[in-house]
Amino acid sequence: MTTSADRPKVTPSAVHSRKAALVLLALLSLVWGVHWVVVKQGLHDMPPLTYGAFRMLGGLLTMVAILGAQGRIRRPPRADLPIVFSVSLLQIAAGVLIMNFALQAVPAGRSSVLLYAMPLWVALLLWAFFKVKPRRNEAVGLVLGLGGILVLVNPTVINWGIPLELAGTLALVFNGVLWAAVTIHIRRHTWISTPLDLQPWMLLIASVPIVASALILEQGRQITWGLPLVLALLYSGPLATAFANWASQSITRSLGSLASAIGFLATPVVGLVSGAVFLHESLGLVDLAGFALVLGGIAITSLVPAAAPRPAEAVDPERTAEPGPTADPEPDPVPAT
Repeated sequence: MTTSADRPKVTPSAVHSRKAALVLLALLSLVWGVHWVVVKQGLHDMPPLTYGAFRMLGGLLTMVAILGAQGRIRRPPRADLPIVFSVSLLQIAAGVLIMNFALQAVPAGRSSVLLYAMPLWVALLLWAFFKVKPRRNEAVGLVLGLGGILVLVNPTVINWGIPLELAGTLALVFNGVLWAAVTIHIRRHTWISTPLDLQPWMLLIASVPIVASALILEQGRQITWGLPLVLALLYSGPLATAFANWASQSITRSLGSLASAIGFLATPVVGLVSGAVFLHESLGLVDLAGFALVLGGIAITSLVPAAAPRPAEAVDPERTAEPGPTADPEPDPVPAT
C-alpha cells in the first residue's frame, strides 16, 4: 500500500453516457432496494453486529482489491480527514448499526422509506442551522413528507407496546437525520481526493466500531452458516457496499445531483415491493398513505424551479448549478443501505 504526504493527483473517471448512467441507476435501485430484504433474511442466521462486521470487511476488501489494482490507494490528505471521519462514523458505521438493529423488528419496506426521507431532513437542517429558507416546493415537500412520517409512526401502524419495534422505527428516523447532516458536510467540504479514493479509508474506519462491538457484545452468539448466509454476505459486502458506493458516485457525476436524487426514489419503492413479494409484508391503507406522503414529499423537495434563484440562494453551495460534462463530480454521500 503506497502512502504519500503530498496532495494526490486526481484524474476524474470518464463521464458515463446518459443511457449508461440510467442503466446503472436502475441496477443500483434494484441492489439497494432488495438489500433490505437480504439483510433481514441474513439476520435470521447471524447476530446484527456480527453481520455488519462481515459486511463492512467484505466491502473493504473489495474496494482495496479494485483500487489497489489501479495503484490508487494512498494516505488521505489531512484536509480530507474531517470528511473521512464524518462519513465513516456518522453515516456508514451508524447507518449499518441502526439498519441491522431496526430490521430485527421493523418491516423492510417501511425501513427503506423512513431512511430515504433524508432529503426532507436536508432541507430542514439547512433552514435551522444555515438560515437557508426553503423554496415553496421544499416547504410543501417538507409538510407532506413529515406528515407521512407521523402517519408511519402512529400507534395504529406500529405497536408502541413493543419496545424494539418503536425503538427501531425511531432509530431509522434518526438515521435519516444523521445521513442528512453528513450530506450537508459532504457538499460543503472542499475535496482534495475524490470520494472514491477515500472509500477504503472510510470503510476501514467504519469497520472499527462495528467489529469491536460485535466482538464485545456478541461473542459466543450462535451463527448458522450455510449457503443462504454466505450469499447474503456476498450481496451485502461486495455488491451493496463496494459496488453501490462506486455506482452512486458515477451516477451523480453523469446525471447531476438533481436527476440522481429523483432517480434514487426508486430504491424505497423497490424496497416496499421486495418486502411484500419476498417477505409477505402486509401493506394496509394507512401504510400506503404514509408511504405516498413521504415519497411525494421527497420528490417535490428534490425539484428545482425553472425560475432564477433568489440572490440569497445564488451563493449557497447547496443550490449551485449542475456540473457540466467536464466538471469534477459533485461529491455524493455514501449511503449505508
